[in-house]
Amino acid sequence: MNQLPEYDEINEQLSGAGMEIGPAEVHALICGLICGDFETSLQLMQQELFRDSDAHEPQVQECKSTLLQMHAEIREQLEDPVMGFRLMLPDDDIRSDERARQLVNWCQGYLFGFGISARDNELKMSDMAQETLADISELTRLDVEAVDADDEEQRQQMNELEEYLRVAVMTIYEDLPDDRD
Repeated sequence: MNQLPEYDEINEQLSGAGMEIGPAEVHALICGLICGDFETSLQLMQQELFRDSDAHEPQVQECKSTLLQMHAEIREQLEDPVMGFRLMLPDDDIRSDERARQLVNWCQGYLFGFGISARDNELKMSDMAQETLADISELTRLDVEAVDADDEEQRQQMNELEEYLRVAVMTIYEDLPDDRD
């Protein structure tokens, strides 16, 4: 299994390509697309992310190549029985309020990606997976302004939310019809 690019590396590539989306949100968007409908996820990813981009620009080509690799790696991670899937968020050493902001961005990106790709698949989800999707939606309402940047207890709570999201995404991925081969 390959490794995903680092958060800062993706951030630089997205910026260089003139994209107005951050690493957490783009990672989540791709995850949501894959979970919603793997067969259309690559096409939808390219439509959503590169619609207004100049395909001949070297920075856009580099970014597109990286995101295509990310797509493949995320799929591998979701298939990993040892639960190799991880959210792409900034390093743990950043302020808790910024990490919370990126967690909210991640949830929004996931819901958007899932929403445009799942179509009728959401109707086929188990009650547990639907509740999990509702929980992700609820996390988009996290009051990031109330998060104390240096509070150790809140930092631990953020870690627990991240772990919950990681398992939630794997639950949704496993729950949907298996036409991913």
